[in-house]
Amino acid sequence: MRERKDSKKLETGFHIFIILFAIGVILSSIVGNKEMERATMYILLGIIIGGSHLFRVIKIVRKQKKLVS
Repeated sequence: MRERKDSKKLETGFHIFIILFAIGVILSSIVGNKEMERATMYILLGIIIGGSHLFRVIKIVRKQKKLVS
């Protein structure tokens, strides 16, 4: 049981790291919009990646709450 808890914490941490990275990509693309021709593509890519990982974190947290209840 302990191993499952540790793996879920690791998985949640990984997804949070990816979300933060996606936010960084989005912000840097917005700030440097004039410098790059592909800024819009990076913004969309950051939103898609960040959104999918955010959905996964929410799903993990909901599942953990159900197990505790």
